[in-house]
Amino acid sequence: MSNRRSRGRQDRRRREPRQQAQPMEHRLNLVEYIDELVEVRGAAEEDLAAAGERALKVLDGFLSDLAHALGMEDSRASMGDSIRYLEGRHGTAREIALQAERYRDTRNALFHNPDIMLRPEAAQRIIDGVEAIVRMAAEGARDMARSRVVTAEATEPVADARDRMLDHGYNQLIVVDQRGGVIDLLTERDIVVLEAEANIDGSDLTVEEAITRRGHSAVAVLPTGSAAQEAVHALRDEQVNAVVLTENGKLGERPLGIITRGDVLKSL
Repeated sequence: MSNRRSRGRQDRRRREPRQQAQPMEHRLNLVEYIDELVEVRGAAEEDLAAAGERALKVLDGFLSDLAHALGMEDSRASMGDSIRYLEGRHGTAREIALQAERYRDTRNALFHNPDIMLRPEAAQRIIDGVEAIVRMAAEGARDMARSRVVTAEATEPVADARDRMLDHGYNQLIVVDQRGGVIDLLTERDIVVLEAEANIDGSDLTVEEAITRRGHSAVAVLPTGSAAQEAVHALRDEQVNAVVLTENGKLGERPLGIITRGDVLKSL
C-alpha cells in the first residue's frame, strides 16, 4: 500500500511540475497603467461601480498590450484571447493570466449587458485586484512607482501639508526644499504625534519642525534604473515608510516616483 501511495505522489509531481517565475522582457511602461488606476481610485469616490468597470477596461488593455509585447500577433484579440496566450507562456506571464482569469466573465457580462451594475464591494475588489495584476509585471523599481507625486515644502505650515495629505488620501508626502529636491517624508504618524502635543491649526509650526522631531529619516532614495528587488529590500527597514526615485538616487534631486509598502505588497 505504501509503495502505491509513493508512486502516486511521484506521478502527481511528474504531471504537475513546479515552475519558477521567470522575468519578462515586455518593455511596457507600467506607469501609464498605474497612473490610470490612480485616476480610477479618485473616480471611485463619486461612482464606485463605474470605477470598477473602468478598472476592468484597464486590465483588458494591459493584458492585450502585454500579450502583444510577448509575441501575440492577433490585433483584434479579446481579453480571453490575451489570457489564453499568456497562459501558454511560463513564469510570471502565466501567473498574470491565472490571476486575470477571474475577471474575464465579469468583463464579458458588463460588455454585453450594459444594464448590469457592479456591487460596490465587488467593484472595490476589482480595482485592488487589477492594480495587483499590473504590478506583477514590474521589471524595475520605476514599474512599481507612482509617478504622480505630492509634495510639501519644508518651510510651509504643517497644517497646510496635513490638509493636502487628507485631500489626496495619502499616508505620507514627499518633503522638498525650495528647489524641489527631496529631503524626507512627512508621514501621517508625524502629524498624529505633533497634534497630540499642540494644536497645529493656525500655528507657526513648519513641516521641517515636524519631521525633525522624529529623529530619523523615513525615506530611502533610489535611482530610477534600480531593480524592483532593491525597492523591496529598502522597505524592509522599519524606519523607511517609502522609497522615492530620483535620477541618480540622491537627496536633493527632484522626485520622479514613489513606492510605498502597499505598492510592494501588491507586486508580490
